[in-house]
Amino acid sequence: MRIEIKTLMWVLSFGLSWSLTGSVQGADVPCAACHAEAAQTLGSMPHGKAGVACASCHGDGAAHLAAPTAATIRTFSNEPAAEQDGACTGCHAKAHTTERNAHTAAGVTCASCHTIHAQKKSLPGDAVALPADIGHLTPGSSLCFECHQETFTQFAFNERHRLTEGAIACTSCHDPHNPRLGMELGGFKQSVCSDCHANVEGPFVFEHAASRVDGCGTCHEPHGSPNRHMLNIQQVGALCYSCHAEVPQFHAGFSPSAPPRFDESTVCTNCHVTIHGSNLDRFFLR
Repeated sequence: MRIEIKTLMWVLSFGLSWSLTGSVQGADVPCAACHAEAAQTLGSMPHGKAGVACASCHGDGAAHLAAPTAATIRTFSNEPAAEQDGACTGCHAKAHTTERNAHTAAGVTCASCHTIHAQKKSLPGDAVALPADIGHLTPGSSLCFECHQETFTQFAFNERHRLTEGAIACTSCHDPHNPRLGMELGGFKQSVCSDCHANVEGPFVFEHAASRVDGCGTCHEPHGSPNRHMLNIQQVGALCYSCHAEVPQFHAGFSPSAPPRFDESTVCTNCHVTIHGSNLDRFFLR
């Protein structure tokens, strides 16, 4: 009875607002009677500003008004991840694909990253406790830190992308909603590196095949590395020999007893200066 009287008082109090807009700060009036905090914070969120009603996500609340328990309303708490995301993709299907990706395969739902009612930004990364040395992350990157702390250790190297200074964000390279996350980072026509490094992307008359098959990650560690130019292997020659085990005879030399002319300690790019590709020489000599 106390709940029914409380609901009635709220409905009467906001009757004029209900008749004009159907909502109070983005939340339906009957819902606000019991869920005042959620209704208040929703008003400053994108859904509230767009006038999205509670029933759009939680379903018809008639049964819940008659018997206000968790069993009579959609709360999402006990639903499988796919069903939770289904409520979001019903409106956001064009912006975010419903195909499975690495996040959905790991059981990450839309609500794992996006808040709906809380008085925060859409990406709640500003609430994450960050180490002092990476305190300049963008809010979205701060959110990624919650789950990908091992990857963030690579940004402690001197040779790295300037993520911790806020110069770029994780989403500068990664689309968290894309079902083909790995494919975006390498391979022909799929590299995102060229968005910033167009000078080494080409197209070239003579392509470096590795960049067109496995992408830039063949030679470079994209997050950070202790090696110069963020290379996967410290010695340039060792990196080149990891693919080019067979070399012309004059690289090895013609003496059966003398050491080879060029070995894993050789800086191959002293001669092969246009290693990413060339319009003049198929051996990348110029």
